[in-house]
Amino acid sequence: MMDEKNFDRIDNYLDDQLNENEILDFEKDLMDDLDLEMELNLHNEINEAIMEEDVMELRSKLEAIDILTPDVKRKVKFQGKWRIAAASMILFIGMAGIYSLLGDKTYTNEEIFSNYYKPYGIVINTRSVSDADNTDKVLEQALQSYESKNYRAALSLFQTILDKDSTNLTSNFYSGISNIQVQEYPKANKNFIRVLKHKNNLFIEQSEWYLGICYLMTNEREKAKETYSAIAKGNSFYRTKAKEILNKLE
Repeated sequence: MMDEKNFDRIDNYLDDQLNENEILDFEKDLMDDLDLEMELNLHNEINEAIMEEDVMELRSKLEAIDILTPDVKRKVKFQGKWRIAAASMILFIGMAGIYSLLGDKTYTNEEIFSNYYKPYGIVINTRSVSDADNTDKVLEQALQSYESKNYRAALSLFQTILDKDSTNLTSNFYSGISNIQVQEYPKANKNFIRVLKHKNNLFIEQSEWYLGICYLMTNEREKAKETYSAIAKGNSFYRTKAKEILNKLE
């Protein structure tokens, strides 16, 4: 096993921290010491293989739980490339602890929401409706407010329609998205469930997807799993993303 002096020499050599005489001495030793040369080559291969952001993420995880002994910290120093340290630490800490650090991270509901949620676009054209149809005129105004991201105004207008017809699918669906936007997730749940009760309609797949999002934000993680499991087993546009979320929920 390489001693710490040579480990630091390799580290400093790769970091250009040796003076001219030290560089000459080191390169002379490389010619005479096969183990030293092999170790240098290993360091170079690791440096080329590891992206800096991956290294820094691993480093912050390890430092955060403070599991490194002073000796190990010294050995993981070279150029910030901590992947070689992870391999060494398996011998010191045990494989179970390392794999728990380097394996799939546990995602919070908020992280999944941030990564996968975005509001749905307008797919209904109401701008050519008859002036005689007051419901459609209100719906047009509501969708215009929604498109302008004035979600409170949109909700008020959608509610005007729902007070007359609680089954109006467009108003329920876009009310659901608007309620997510203002962080009123239980209300959004009700909107999407109403759409889903009507079975075959334009917003079925979308409502199922957003309902899962709402379950996450109301901390109903098991319901979210059930919802995304059903999506993943079907032919929905959201199937692939549902599988990704399920992996993050495990």
